[in-house]
Amino acid sequence: MSLLRKIFGVFIYRLGDRRWDLFLRATAVAALVGIPVALAFPGLIPLVWLAVMTPPFNGPLSPVMPTSYEPLLIEAAKHAAPVAVAAVALPGVLYAEYVNWHAYAWALNLQRFAAMRERPWIRRSVAAFGRSPFWTVAVFAFTPLPYWVARCLAIMRGYPLPRYYAATAVGRFPRYLLYACFGSVVHVPTWILIGIIVVPASIAIGLSLARRERAPEPVSDRLVPADR
Repeated sequence: MSLLRKIFGVFIYRLGDRRWDLFLRATAVAALVGIPVALAFPGLIPLVWLAVMTPPFNGPLSPVMPTSYEPLLIEAAKHAAPVAVAAVALPGVLYAEYVNWHAYAWALNLQRFAAMRERPWIRRSVAAFGRSPFWTVAVFAFTPLPYWVARCLAIMRGYPLPRYYAATAVGRFPRYLLYACFGSVVHVPTWILIGIIVVPASIAIGLSLARRERAPEPVSDRLVPADR
């Protein structure tokens, strides 16, 4: 009985902050719903697979793997209509952006970044963003420009999250549709798509580890010879 009570408690008790509680529950529901859908409709398996893979490939670590998601769209478009691929990808990306937004907002509010926000070029960038925030986000979402830049500017400007979501959707949907159309017309071998994902990510991780190895050892961790 106690085990059933604990299992039942997972579904009725809040897990931390309300936003994170909703995020965790939505993740669990999406994973559970995907299983019967895939079993009942085998033809939808590529779209279910894409829906499951979209949030982690667009999460806070996506800047480390900048070319990782588009190959998934191209691969999925071999088995499903381009419009369906884009329509499945967009909600997952917006779902991931919810996490990204709050993770970046938390990081940018840390004390170590307070001085950086006061730098003149940062202030000028935020002011320039404020002249046309919606279309700035949409352009960054549509083009290969690093989207995390628009995310940071939107957070520092205090841009409302619903408008940020709308601008992201305006830019992301046609971008994903173009990739899906390409994948449906040009059948790129799967091994090439895997290479596009793995090679840049391996290089980025390797460079990060190399920089960490070359970083100077903290003074407190160095061995100080005893006086003789």
